[in-house]
Amino acid sequence: MTVTTYGEHSENAAQALNALIRHDVLPSDEQAVDQLLHCRETVVDALRQLLYDLGQDSWYPPPDHLPARTPKPTLAGLDEKLASLVDNIAFALPTLPLEERRAHPDYLTPASTDRTVESWRTAAIELLSASHALSAAEAQPWRTDPGAGWWVMRDVAVALEAVLVLDSRLEEVGLLAEHHRPEFSMGLDEKRMVLSQAARVATWHATSASPEEATPRLRQPAGSNVVEPVSLVSTPSDLAAAQQRLARFLRPMVASDSFYAGEPEISADSARQVTASQLYLCRAFAAAASQSPKTATLAAFFNERAEVLESLQPQISHLADVRVDQEPNMRRFWQQSELTTAVARMEDHGVALALQPTQMVELAQATHEVTHNLGKALRRELLRGTSNLVDAHPRHRDGPIRVGRRSRLEATLTDLVNMPAPSEPAARFSNPLQRAALQQTLNLTPTASSRTPMPFPAARSTTYGAPAF
Repeated sequence: MTVTTYGEHSENAAQALNALIRHDVLPSDEQAVDQLLHCRETVVDALRQLLYDLGQDSWYPPPDHLPARTPKPTLAGLDEKLASLVDNIAFALPTLPLEERRAHPDYLTPASTDRTVESWRTAAIELLSASHALSAAEAQPWRTDPGAGWWVMRDVAVALEAVLVLDSRLEEVGLLAEHHRPEFSMGLDEKRMVLSQAARVATWHATSASPEEATPRLRQPAGSNVVEPVSLVSTPSDLAAAQQRLARFLRPMVASDSFYAGEPEISADSARQVTASQLYLCRAFAAAASQSPKTATLAAFFNERAEVLESLQPQISHLADVRVDQEPNMRRFWQQSELTTAVARMEDHGVALALQPTQMVELAQATHEVTHNLGKALRRELLRGTSNLVDAHPRHRDGPIRVGRRSRLEATLTDLVNMPAPSEPAARFSNPLQRAALQQTLNLTPTASSRTPMPFPAARSTTYGAPAF
């Protein structure tokens, strides 16, 4: 197996599931059927593991296949309950008795000559590898970041709906008759409705594609771009990580922080350096975003940041420190210098800031965090009672003065803090072709039913005196 990332494994699994739906043929050989059912069991376990990695379950696996929670679904507030409903549907799937289960190598290692069994085996291997990539990843933002969590939930919902469709075919010929299954109040149509809506809502809210690059943690740590405490920038793809690190350095401390000793949040020189450098970077990022139609909408985001920073720059040109001490956090200076120098070096050498759409979204999010923390730290330092910053403009005859509320500088910083984060879903820029193809196939695959539904609404009864249309 040459692929290692969650995204690559998910693409291969979606391709195999799509082939199973489109190729509606079941094997007749008893040994092939046994391998098929065990591969299906691995697919189900992998999907349950993915839900566990999202934090939807407090433990995994449930001992002896405990029945899933089965609330009666209602349309009111459906979107808020989607994650729990998907979880319930996954754990209500038919499951092999524990005594009949075999070790993975027994049925995943030998290839099958039957096309259907081989597709099930591929789906099992790839989904198992995808869940392992998330479980063993060093950083797991999908557990805390809803934007990344929705990305995984979309893949789970689509794959789970595919399994439901395939299970209905296995049910028709009695291959799941001896499986354990908890009682569940939802029928197949209702389950598919919930899962398709979950995939749709996940597409709307998937603002981070970080799970795509998730890989299992290596025992021997690989080389890192981080030379403590600076994240180095050697290629355009390193920009987002460096901006994220700078944002952490700029995060203001509060009195409740255990290590806060009343020191200044930010110095005048640091504020001027970060403001000027971020203004330069925002203009460079806007020019890079405008080069591709897929990221052109983000050019406006960077340009708006640049306008506010350009307005802020002259207003802080005469800020001065009351106590001329060392910058409270020199890591800000080092990281910002690394970013600015790297981008300038790339421009001088003719290296284009070419980024994938999802990478550009992550860079925009990181830039938002930097400017937000800059404005918040500077505004808090200016307005606190023991501020170390004063306005030393020569026009003040009586010497430096404090910056007060409702001043022009305070208003500009408030605007910078309140600027919205990029709202473009990463799913809009992603290119998971096989997962999109699987979702399209499911949209075109009706549920097997003995009765075809009618498209005509029920006739309304009228009463005397009722309003007529």
